[in-house]
Amino acid sequence: MTMARTVKTKGVAVRDGHDNFFTPLRLVFALMVMVGHAFVITRGGVDHEPQMLFHYTPSYLAVNLFFIASGFLVTGSMFFRNDGPAFAAARLLRIYPALIVHVAFILFLLGPVATSWPVGDYLLDPGLWLQPFKVLSFANTDLILPGVFEGNGEPYASHPLWTLRFEMICYVATGAAFALGLMRRRWMVLAQFALPAMVWMAGQSFGLFDGLPATAESLTRFGMAYGLGATLFAYRDRLRYRWAALPVLFVLAWGLRDTALVEVAVNLFLATAVMLLAYMRLPRLAALQRWPDLSYGAYIYHWGVMQLLIQWWPGLDVAALFVLALPVVLALSWLSWTMVEKPMLAQKGDLGRWLRFGRGVPRTRSALMLN
Repeated sequence: MTMARTVKTKGVAVRDGHDNFFTPLRLVFALMVMVGHAFVITRGGVDHEPQMLFHYTPSYLAVNLFFIASGFLVTGSMFFRNDGPAFAAARLLRIYPALIVHVAFILFLLGPVATSWPVGDYLLDPGLWLQPFKVLSFANTDLILPGVFEGNGEPYASHPLWTLRFEMICYVATGAAFALGLMRRRWMVLAQFALPAMVWMAGQSFGLFDGLPATAESLTRFGMAYGLGATLFAYRDRLRYRWAALPVLFVLAWGLRDTALVEVAVNLFLATAVMLLAYMRLPRLAALQRWPDLSYGAYIYHWGVMQLLIQWWPGLDVAALFVLALPVVLALSWLSWTMVEKPMLAQKGDLGRWLRFGRGVPRTRSALMLN
């Protein structure tokens, strides 16, 4: 993958290839979610998660950061591949193999240990065997299992999975936009941010989300963050990021904190911070760029591990729960990356050829987006 050559100028700019810090940053985002959920699990409910920026909690901000980064990276993947089947293969292999193993881990390893039911009754419960179909179709990702975590403040065995539905929707939207020719101009990609931003402001200002399922509000929220990341990719050769922009955007967000526009302002603040941290020049920390990508594993495994620990030791406070869970979560994440995610991603070429149904690979790569 080759990006546009960076013009030497003041400010932080997007660089070629993998010369960035997105991998360690995404792990930080996953750990932010873990911190927020440590409050939820120890104190018995989502209302107990502290506010970190205005009324936003650590997990809320971290998930928005994930979607901003994903919009930037996934749009780049689609644009430079210029190949729908190859893109679909990469996205499917990024999400599903690790998710399948995770669901099996929760159902058949963690569940029998955590359940208050006899293990035989647990394994014979019909609802248990419906869970893979519910989760993998994203119809219901709650993973409420028979007798599992009934005494905990939250009954879910893997609560974070609910956002993956929206991640997949964003992937499908990117593929559809490419197929329909809606990525040929920069303004077309900008619209992918502007339209959900306008829907969000209208929905929040006039109470339009009140009569709709919660999915509508979440889809708008994540679509806006993902679209912002996509826009940053579309204009990557024209944008320069400066640290001085952060206090300006913070003050802007503070001034808008009581309006619907605060979500847009906070996303702009987060996106600027992400790009500055991802592309800052730190030669001494260049080794971090070669870290294994543990973020997905940490994101999907941390909840179940912390739930089990709080079931065993109900008196744990937030810090103790986080410290005890962290090495277990990182170990599971490393196993997920080395034994599942990385090997499966190596098969994306073969899967892409299969999805192409015999059609040839596109001969040319996309050029830089036009004005």
